[in-house]
Amino acid sequence: MFKRLKAGLKVALAVLPLALGGTAMAEADGLKVAMVLPGPISDNDWNSVGYNGLQAAAKALGVEVAYSENVSDADAERILRDYASRGYGLIFAHSFSFGDAALNVAEDFPNTTFMAGTAKELAPNLGTYSNPDYQGAYLAGMLGAGASKTKTIGWVGGMPAPNMLANLHAYEAGAKAMVPDSKVLHTFIGSWFDPPKAKEAAIAQVEQGADVLSAQGVGVIDAAIAKNVFALGAMTDQNHLGPKVVLTSVTWDLGPLVTAVAKAVEDKEWKSQNWSYGIAEGSVKLADFHGLDAGVPPDVLKAVQAKFEAIKSGAFTVPLDTSNVE
Repeated sequence: MFKRLKAGLKVALAVLPLALGGTAMAEADGLKVAMVLPGPISDNDWNSVGYNGLQAAAKALGVEVAYSENVSDADAERILRDYASRGYGLIFAHSFSFGDAALNVAEDFPNTTFMAGTAKELAPNLGTYSNPDYQGAYLAGMLGAGASKTKTIGWVGGMPAPNMLANLHAYEAGAKAMVPDSKVLHTFIGSWFDPPKAKEAAIAQVEQGADVLSAQGVGVIDAAIAKNVFALGAMTDQNHLGPKVVLTSVTWDLGPLVTAVAKAVEDKEWKSQNWSYGIAEGSVKLADFHGLDAGVPPDVLKAVQAKFEAIKSGAFTVPLDTSNVE
């Protein structure tokens, strides 16, 4: 009876968030992995992808994991430092804006491995990992322009970080490849998570003629529903957020990357570098169309699929452009 109660307690600890800091841990021996996230793990977007990747690594390797969600830039260094001081051997700073905080903490904890999303600068114990969703953004641009009746499509994102700029430029390139005279509207709302502002920006684009929207932030799909235009989701299959308007989504499965990094740390084979898993590695894909592809010309769908296969095989390389835009 005591053994059964003890086992049940461990299960409860694995799924019950701690009251302080929004963390949750799974009981295991060996490497402990933590992730610090800028928004809620329920966003069906960037933070959900991070959380799901962390849980996938826990399942694959049996490592102990913890996370903190809704962490502001101002609090990032304190929380990263807390995890390091508590013996977490691998810590992911899952935000484009946590790089400096991770670098500061890494200097003080040389025996802890840190990973920061697109860090500006690396250290012997600080690596980076990029989200090559710009590869999928190229396909989304092709699809959006090909499905548009107005030849005007929109894109709404958070901050002009390198990854977001790469996504925008690839989206534009894909659109022009499919429809040379198409127009792409873009807006950076100045925040990683501000659904009302994202919705407002997307509605403004629809009022300028956009009838397909790339939802690079929470709130854009709400605008698509309100204006009855197509939306292209990001990070996860977001069709359930707008079953009648979310044509497909560019998904990112972070599980393989987090698992590979954790395994490398365990095996003492980790290297400070940019870890990037895209279409070729099976991490970036287009989600199911859920029947909405009936509203897209067949030749457009065929062209998008052919380009996906070309990217996967290496026959075509999506241009990586992180230049600033107005």
